[in-house]
Amino acid sequence: MTEQSSPTPVLIAVDWGSSNFRAFLLDNRGKILSEVSAPQGMLCLKKDEFEPALLAQIQPWVTDFSVPVLMAGMVGSAQGWVDAGYIDCPADANQAAINLCHVDNESQLSIRIVPGVKCQTANLQPDVMRGEEVQVFGAVSLIEHELGLLNNAQLDMLVFCLPGTHSKWIKMAKNDQGQPIVESLSTQMTGEMYNIVVENSILGKGLDKQATDVDMDSFLQGVHTSQREGGLLHHLFSARTLRLEQRLDDKHVCSYISGLLIGAELCSVLAASSLEHIYLIGSSTLNTLYAQALKELGLLSTPVSSAKASALGMVMIAQQANLIKSKEVH
Repeated sequence: MTEQSSPTPVLIAVDWGSSNFRAFLLDNRGKILSEVSAPQGMLCLKKDEFEPALLAQIQPWVTDFSVPVLMAGMVGSAQGWVDAGYIDCPADANQAAINLCHVDNESQLSIRIVPGVKCQTANLQPDVMRGEEVQVFGAVSLIEHELGLLNNAQLDMLVFCLPGTHSKWIKMAKNDQGQPIVESLSTQMTGEMYNIVVENSILGKGLDKQATDVDMDSFLQGVHTSQREGGLLHHLFSARTLRLEQRLDDKHVCSYISGLLIGAELCSVLAASSLEHIYLIGSSTLNTLYAQALKELGLLSTPVSSAKASALGMVMIAQQANLIKSKEVH
């Protein structure tokens, strides 16, 4: 009987956004060996606090293992540690690897940041993302090798929704070498609009905003209302009038507003494209809401692990940048 050796750490991958910090210790197959997270995003730190904040989270790893650090997300924005710039659509993992941004640091660690991706939308508006590109590169590999849900023809065009404060819709295709590329992206400010409406408008007055449970019936009522004539601004006011007429309970108003906004997002995206199947990369709560809304609208969806997708995407980029040795990623 052969004794299997323990996986060897080769990379520290950091997903550092505006609000949260998440880091993974990975082997060269993208397996997560250890992970840490903290509600310590870019917006709550000053420039001289980035390195200490990073070390506070990953110090045990850098003490025990001499491995490179690869970061993605808002850490590479103009307001982050170093502006890592953008690569243009269509974009693949190799372009990201070629354009990694080196980060000088007092600890003399090997730290690099993945650039973001930018494109022109169908209506000629510029759009950008940081961090999500890593997730979709990894998600394609995850779908292909682990979930085993698709045939080769279906892999030629995949649509991802990454719900959140600024939801991203990303179309993935294949280049001439058969590698996944970001073909297009668009951003919907759904999560941020929800917070603005609930916290700062008349619709949220007097509500218990600490309640986190979603009432699915009220949520789906909002989704259905969003598909009717009148437009979002008109539909939003119904959260007040239904409440005034006691046709919507106070404790269900937030669920209804959430349904209105997510429904409006789906309405605008679906009107621009003919979609049948969408892959969701988000928290379990958001994935569930979007999946239920899509189901009500007659569309299929499949959740994809955000952590696994990020890990695989980071390893793919690190391998193509020769930061770590190449090995088939599963």
